[in-house]
Amino acid sequence: MATMNRDTTIAWLGHGTFHITTPEGKKLLIDPWVDTNPACPDDWKTRVRTEGLDAILITHGHFDHINDLLSLATLTDAKIVCMFDLVSWLTAQGVGEERIIGFNKGGTIEVAGVRATMTKAEHSSTYNDNGTLLPLGEAVGYVLRMSNGFTIYHTGDTSVTYDMMIIGDLYQPDLTILPIGDWFTMDPRQAAYALKLIRSKYAIPGHYGTFPILSGTPEQLRAHAQEFGVHTEVIALQLGESIA
Repeated sequence: MATMNRDTTIAWLGHGTFHITTPEGKKLLIDPWVDTNPACPDDWKTRVRTEGLDAILITHGHFDHINDLLSLATLTDAKIVCMFDLVSWLTAQGVGEERIIGFNKGGTIEVAGVRATMTKAEHSSTYNDNGTLLPLGEAVGYVLRMSNGFTIYHTGDTSVTYDMMIIGDLYQPDLTILPIGDWFTMDPRQAAYALKLIRSKYAIPGHYGTFPILSGTPEQLRAHAQEFGVHTEVIALQLGESIA
């Protein structure tokens, strides 16, 4: 297992789903697509339930990011962190309002000892409810600051935007988690340019390889990073693999 030596463990559960263990041992899940995710390893499907979760963070409402949200909300005591516009939908699905932290882009909240700032992402956010397409707010990303200062920028599903330079200036993230699959999000070349703007020391790619249409690869990301003179270390996790 690779190491960043910052007392924070990040695991890729496949597609856009990431599991983070904080320096205090709190467990966060970003975009809960687990049981129905064809890329998620079976052992992680079990671990998420047996070990529990302290917080679930939602970037947007597409099925491949929230399909297991309601089941995990029932099986765990996790706080649900999301754009404010999702709160009424979640409560209508039976999630207690006291468990939901709804806020908006630019805002910062604290959950499980982590300061989370909601950031802009360029993407859509809808959910197919038995044939009815429901708008679920807007797509977002998060800047997550651990108690020891280690900072993760999860871009969410997005294209590259110049706002990423602002994120780099304001928060100086140590690690960026970003999509590279193409078609629905950035391709590897756009993602490499995003890293040029963000200037984090490390990057973990996601949202690729789940389906043939998501054709971007970490190797392409590294090649384009060289093209743009980016010195970010690209860490390509295998499915279920962790880095600490």
